[in-house]
Amino acid sequence: MKNLFTALLFSFLVYNANAQQSGIPLIPQPSQLTLGKSSLKISGQTTIVLPKEKAHQTLVNHFREQLSAILNTNIKTNTPLSKNSISFVIKKNLSKEAYQLDVTKNNVVISASEPAGWFYGWQTFMQMLRLKLEKGKEAFLTEVSIKDEPKFGWRGLMIDVSRHFFGKEVLKRYIDQMAKYKFNVLHLHLTDNQGWRLEIKQLPKLTSVGAWRVPRTGYWSGMPAPEPEEKATYGGYYSQEDIKDLVAYAKQRFIDIVPEIDLPGHSLAFVASYPEISCTKTPQQVLAGDPWNAKRTNVVCVGNDSTYAKIDQIITEIAEIFPSKYIHIGGDEVTRNYWSNCPVCQNRITIEGLKNVDELQSYFVNRVAKMVIAKGKTPIGWYETLEKGLDSNIVQMSWKDEKGAVKSSNEGKKVILTPAFLTYLDFYQGDPYLENAPFTVNRLSNSYKFNPLPAGINVKNVLGGQGSLWTEQVPNERKLQFMTWPRGLTLSENLWSTAPKLNWPDFFNRIEAHLPLLTADSTNYSGYFYDAIISAKKGQNDEVVLNIDTEIPGLAVYYSFDDTDPDQFYPKYNGQALAIPKGAKNIRVVSYKDAVQKSRIVRLPIAELKKRAKL
Repeated sequence: MKNLFTALLFSFLVYNANAQQSGIPLIPQPSQLTLGKSSLKISGQTTIVLPKEKAHQTLVNHFREQLSAILNTNIKTNTPLSKNSISFVIKKNLSKEAYQLDVTKNNVVISASEPAGWFYGWQTFMQMLRLKLEKGKEAFLTEVSIKDEPKFGWRGLMIDVSRHFFGKEVLKRYIDQMAKYKFNVLHLHLTDNQGWRLEIKQLPKLTSVGAWRVPRTGYWSGMPAPEPEEKATYGGYYSQEDIKDLVAYAKQRFIDIVPEIDLPGHSLAFVASYPEISCTKTPQQVLAGDPWNAKRTNVVCVGNDSTYAKIDQIITEIAEIFPSKYIHIGGDEVTRNYWSNCPVCQNRITIEGLKNVDELQSYFVNRVAKMVIAKGKTPIGWYETLEKGLDSNIVQMSWKDEKGAVKSSNEGKKVILTPAFLTYLDFYQGDPYLENAPFTVNRLSNSYKFNPLPAGINVKNVLGGQGSLWTEQVPNERKLQFMTWPRGLTLSENLWSTAPKLNWPDFFNRIEAHLPLLTADSTNYSGYFYDAIISAKKGQNDEVVLNIDTEIPGLAVYYSFDDTDPDQFYPKYNGQALAIPKGAKNIRVVSYKDAVQKSRIVRLPIAELKKRAKL
């Protein structure tokens, strides 16, 4: 980070305009790109030169396997440099994750100081190659020199595996897609009210009890409560061997898996497994959906030393199986009234000389953080409005907005940004009437606005940022992918690229070039950015009028009020407010680009729109 401003200034000065005109729609955009005039054909005759260092040959063989699969041929390796070859060079003056990619008429050279740089250079090379092949062209790569390095060291995505469990093979496919766009952190939210997902051998009930709930399907809110004697059969967990396998898989792709155990709130699965750790000591059930039991206890008793003993057992095992330097300890959305009514917690306040339950939470977070530090790890916590006195070693993950990161960074704390309204991937992507996602909207164009360096922040204390995917309404892998992509591409751009940020239309053109790559990878993605956006407001005489907008440029929108599905032969929206015909029950809209239908047909009831206009 110390050289960030210098790098940004340099990139603005030297970034070649060819990058915008090259027809190489790379994501994320590289720092520097200079085009030549020749080209090189990548084919079955291309060879890969193994590095002399045997420790690096496994990685390069992994590259060879990928290239062989893409070209549907067996790419050979050799030791001497030859024509039409791909070689890997150590260049000590580059930073850890930086690379230089040179494609000439004779060969390809990827230079880096460490294997991570080779890996990221390879991802850029593979993008260039796949983009050519997806266009149906032969794999002639234009002569180019690319110099590139990341803006931030933490480029992450978070998956909540508590609300719905995703097996390790699902996570491996997710990791594969992350790696292609230069993400390097997978943050796993392993515990919450709806499930405990990690084997802790000293506390077996965490998975025999806490990993399971009654099966339910449908909208998260208002989920039916468990019936008498109904068995908890829905869920799952990762064994420690599963985690070791995942960690090794991610490491090969230069992705760090960061575990999170959410404490002291969001802990019903923990409490259901061991009721004695709660203030009420009453038996509990793991939740299925939103709270159906007002008497549930989802907060641990922070006054009882036995609670800390169990937490220490958990952190000890986590530290042993996750090599990451970080352990996330949660700390968000704690219902503190349990502590107000708990004599043990009140006694703790007295003993420790605390003022109130707010300071009691700070005491708890600091005590757990010390356990993490004692294991040689760095604690992370969700940024909350707490009393002063939090351990300065705790990395603050700012989620409500950017203000928390600005405040903490200027207090000397390290910060990671994941402001909800810009980076939360569980927020809906289209019209709320048509979606089942909770909370609010975060459209593709909105996520592109994410700035990991907001005004007033202390740059040297910013580790980076991430997108966070809570899974209340994400029950399967296809929806997991759908909610991540292509919004994940905007995060990749904002967290990696040091190049001048161009504009939304330019970036969207690059996104469109990558959609066929996602399809080729069998990765689901949302196309709701093509949907027309209908707004309603009061016009003259309190009549409601409608306006139609689009998220991306260049779309033509056609509409109907007569409950038939419009196409390009229907009335075209001309930018003027639409009066609602008498008797109309719905409006239907569809968008086209170059005479090709791009969106689904969006149908909204007039009654819903009138309701919005009044609000």
